[in-house]
Amino acid sequence: MCPVMTILHPFQRWFRKACRSLPVVLCLITLQACDEQQAAPPPSGPPPAPVRVAPVLQQEVKQTVTLVGTVEPWKRSVVASEVEGLVQAFPAEEGMAVKRGQLLASLRTDTLRIRFDSASALYREAAARYQRAKRDLNRIRILFKRELVTQKDFDDALAEETALKERLSQLGADIRTVRDSLNKSKILAPFDGWITQEFTEVGQWVEEGGAVIEMVDLSHVQVEIPLPERYVSNVQTRDPVTATFDGLPAFEAQGRVFSLVAQADRNARTFPIKVEIPNPDLAIKSGMVSRVTFQVGRPHQGFMVPKDALVLRGGNEFVFQVNGDTVEQIPVTAVLHVEDLVEITGQIQEGMTVVVEGNERLFPGQPVRVLDAPGEAPGNTP
Repeated sequence: MCPVMTILHPFQRWFRKACRSLPVVLCLITLQACDEQQAAPPPSGPPPAPVRVAPVLQQEVKQTVTLVGTVEPWKRSVVASEVEGLVQAFPAEEGMAVKRGQLLASLRTDTLRIRFDSASALYREAAARYQRAKRDLNRIRILFKRELVTQKDFDDALAEETALKERLSQLGADIRTVRDSLNKSKILAPFDGWITQEFTEVGQWVEEGGAVIEMVDLSHVQVEIPLPERYVSNVQTRDPVTATFDGLPAFEAQGRVFSLVAQADRNARTFPIKVEIPNPDLAIKSGMVSRVTFQVGRPHQGFMVPKDALVLRGGNEFVFQVNGDTVEQIPVTAVLHVEDLVEITGQIQEGMTVVVEGNERLFPGQPVRVLDAPGEAPGNTP
């Protein structure tokens, strides 16, 4: 026998034995794995869903409506000249703040002063004649009583005195007219405000009634708003309002309703309503867009939840109430939205805990885990 074959013969016999026992070992391993799989408990259901919750609150609810309007000045005036003349001085400028009685423009008054001097001279002459006529009348009256002059002499003296008296009155009116024209040649601000537009300049001729400047009063402003017909019965004059402005972020002002026009716009079916808003710091400018919030209807007690607690699915509205470790679906009806809250009706009580985050995929009876840490994000646990 070959020596190599003699050495390999024992290994061959061991290998053949191993091959014969391998199926048995594999079978035992498979049976053991099956037993372990049968011994493991099956999963009881989906893992708890992480959610955030909030309590149901009962509080006074005020129904409000926010409408858009445009800011207008409390007063707007195109200041005109009451007399014609040449503009001699014009200190007014656009954007200037002026006080009541401040000079805006003055006209050339040389001709008026000449007329005033002439009227004054005529008045003094007439006054002298009138005084002489009065003395003459008194003398003639005495002589007439003594029958030393005729009736005609007395009548003539009386007529002369009366005519001169009326002439004096006429000349006095002429003087007052010229003096009034002199005063009107100075165009003054009719109220405290701001100049928004100029219509003339030094050296220009202004006609009687011609525009000089436009000015506005912004110490308080008004906002005209189209009020829908359904709210008319709920809004009254002197009702308080809150106003915000697109051009003034984070600024809020309080005002009141001061006018409600009884005639509706036939096309839009809205009623013009005017709101007065104080503006002591002059922050509000004419032409700004304003959003005015009105209270409509009477205040009442209602159940409020965050708007994120309301779930709309299949045309139905409901909230999920947390009962222990699971949730219950409660049908509700949304009544009124107030900022970030919503008033609801249904089988709701104050103090109930409802889900506000993570409720999009919940179903009735599903286990939940309430998150307390602000940094945790709601979502299904893998």
